[in-house]
Amino acid sequence: MNKEIDVSVYMLTYYHEKYVRQAIESVLAQKTKYTYELVISDDYSQDGTRDILKEYAEKYPEIIRLNLNEENVGIPTNIYRARTMCRGRYITQLSGDDYWIRDDKLDIEVDFLEKHPEYIAALNAVELRMNNETKGYAIVPGDKKQLNKEYTIRDYEKCVQIGTHGNVMRNFFLTQEGRDYFAQAQEISKFVDDAVDEVLILRKGPVYALDLVTDAHRVVSSTEEKKNYNSRYSRIEKFRHHIDLLNGMSSRWADEIDFSKWYANIYATGFLSMLVSRDFKGYGEIIKTIPDRYKKPFVKGIYITSIPKMFAFVFGRLKRH
Repeated sequence: MNKEIDVSVYMLTYYHEKYVRQAIESVLAQKTKYTYELVISDDYSQDGTRDILKEYAEKYPEIIRLNLNEENVGIPTNIYRARTMCRGRYITQLSGDDYWIRDDKLDIEVDFLEKHPEYIAALNAVELRMNNETKGYAIVPGDKKQLNKEYTIRDYEKCVQIGTHGNVMRNFFLTQEGRDYFAQAQEISKFVDDAVDEVLILRKGPVYALDLVTDAHRVVSSTEEKKNYNSRYSRIEKFRHHIDLLNGMSSRWADEIDFSKWYANIYATGFLSMLVSRDFKGYGEIIKTIPDRYKKPFVKGIYITSIPKMFAFVFGRLKRH
């Protein structure tokens, strides 16, 4: 393929045998004036996922390129490998168990970035669908006020998540400098990908959230066997992963970014889990690793600022049940 590629769609797969056909077909169904490729990186699936990927790669060799990891490397590393394979001017992600619900997604979002060089990425809303349902039960973000607006690193400091599902971003991975910059995600965390990705993107510049729903994010019921992050690790392990993530980002960018509100959020859920499990020693050891700058002075530290978040979490759970 010698022609210039406008957009690289990178897809991450892991035990997605039941869903990956729909994901791939939703990419191939795009009606777009832009040239695109589909890069799929499988993280050592041991079901029938790889056979399906090979089938599509053989059928669409001009569009689909595969990376089949020989061992499970985790989400951050798998993302990095997929991105470094991307040759387009823009890149966008689609998980192997999600799919696109608009065939003009690429045209709309790439058109926007072509007209607005001041933005690093264009975001969209995502529809949540349970299992194989064809109708969504929620839109994220649910508040329309979060759309049709710009987001910067200052919004991140306020715990406003931009979300990385389906965003179309300028391809920084075409240069070694860009690849080295985003490789920091693997150094910071081997488990959590989206949080550090948001920071890395926003440090490059502002992004824009379009009032547009283009992606269906599949939510798999608890009755089905899952091999995702939430099902593989215990609460205390996930607490450690997120505190380690914040510690890693803080050690790099604390003079540039205020992570106080994020520490308070994570500490609040960890503290409540500690009370329920009574594993005071285990959680206590993790809490000790939090830098003192987020604990002091006491009245402004996470021990106090996390209290409203704990109440909000508890009352939110009671309201849902």
